[in-house]
Amino acid sequence: FNTEPVRTQYAAVNDVITQYESVLGMGVVDPETTLETFRSALDAAGIDEVIAENQRQYDEWKATQE
Repeated sequence: FNTEPVRTQYAAVNDVITQYESVLGMGVVDPETTLETFRSALDAAGIDEVIAENQRQYDEWKATQE
């Protein structure tokens, strides 16, 4: 996956994941509230743009494989 087209969003998404992964993974927070906050933070960071770019690159690659 070439992250260059979404470099800023990719970095922001990774920062959000780093911020939340340990507290969610260890279960030291209430998942009912923290997961919603985590999802909102991912949205604000640009996760949808990263996913769309990843899908675009995959579709482009797949078209060359057929």
